[in-house]
Amino acid sequence: MNSRNFLCKTLLSWFCILILIVVAGCTKTPQTGQPGGPAPAVVEVWHTLQGAEVAALQGQIQTIMKTHPEVIIKLKYVPEQNFVAFSYQAEAGGKGPEIFIASREILRQLYGQGALAPTAYLDRDAFPATLAGFRFGGVEYALPWLTDVPLLYFRTDTATVPASLADLFSTKGGVSVTAADTATLSAWWRGQGGKLMNAGKPVINDPSNVAFLQQLLTWQSSKVLRIDPNTLASFAGGQTPYMIAGASQAKLLNGQNVPWGSMPLVELVSGPGQPLLGSTLGIANSVVGTNEAMMPAIQTVESALLAVGVEGALMQAGRLLPANMGYYRLPEVQKGVFPQANSALTKAWALEGDAPEWKLIPLQDEAWRNSLAGNVSPEDALASAQGKAGKALSAK
Repeated sequence: MNSRNFLCKTLLSWFCILILIVVAGCTKTPQTGQPGGPAPAVVEVWHTLQGAEVAALQGQIQTIMKTHPEVIIKLKYVPEQNFVAFSYQAEAGGKGPEIFIASREILRQLYGQGALAPTAYLDRDAFPATLAGFRFGGVEYALPWLTDVPLLYFRTDTATVPASLADLFSTKGGVSVTAADTATLSAWWRGQGGKLMNAGKPVINDPSNVAFLQQLLTWQSSKVLRIDPNTLASFAGGQTPYMIAGASQAKLLNGQNVPWGSMPLVELVSGPGQPLLGSTLGIANSVVGTNEAMMPAIQTVESALLAVGVEGALMQAGRLLPANMGYYRLPEVQKGVFPQANSALTKAWALEGDAPEWKLIPLQDEAWRNSLAGNVSPEDALASAQGKAGKALSAK
């Protein structure tokens, strides 16, 4: 073999070796989120937030994507009034997001239409009552994100901390509420024996419910219970020494430099009073967007959104409090409204999402409104509500 042929064969051998090395390098499994790796999973989130809240959410989303380069999160605003119909129509056509962020009421309707899948992420850090509100048939179909609960506020410059209901309602000026409904007065109502169901049957006209409504009417007639749509302004201006309002209202009071204190309503009742949660936002994953391939990405986004820091940032921008118990253990929130809110949330009424009481509460609220407006006696108002209960419970 001459030297020229030997050189050509040697170069050809080295060229083949080089090709094998390149091919082997190209077939190595690329790392997610790294250049040359597979494309990040795109998670679309439909929400109802506006203004400062959506700006805060957008900021948190950017942080989440930096921490988790394996996901891209796209936000889409859908108005509350159109959310259910818009989402249902999208999913009926095989489209829609992976994640919904909306109120408890909206998510309950979406569940009823079969638009939600069981949660991709299990939240073990939320308050039991907030978790229960999104549980249907023993299965969680959404995760609580932000919530509210009623507290009793008092002006520290003109009022003292009441020791009992009698003490509270003997005070000049009395208590103001925006609405005398079940959500606002639930701790007192349940603490005095109030109930909507007994042995699986509706009992809206139970004697304990009649007695409570009669007491409300007496307090209102004595002007120690005031139903005032401008309750927050009346309290801030000193026209009323006490008010019942959501724990989230403390932020507005602080902004107006109002001297205030607060306490859970259950501390004034002798029975096991349990407050009903106020406005609550949840996070749910959709039927269409939830599949085996997308499950890791959905879990990543949901767990990140439920982090204490994210919920705290949304609280600062908006009007609701974190539903994560861990937030209330932070050293910086061991004062102000947070210890009282934590206590109230811990004792809140754990009504599951498909509990029949949700259908009966509007009937009781209507009866209370009619009686307090002087249109009908407590007995007749509650009897009328009881007559409507069967139809309400049978409705799907």
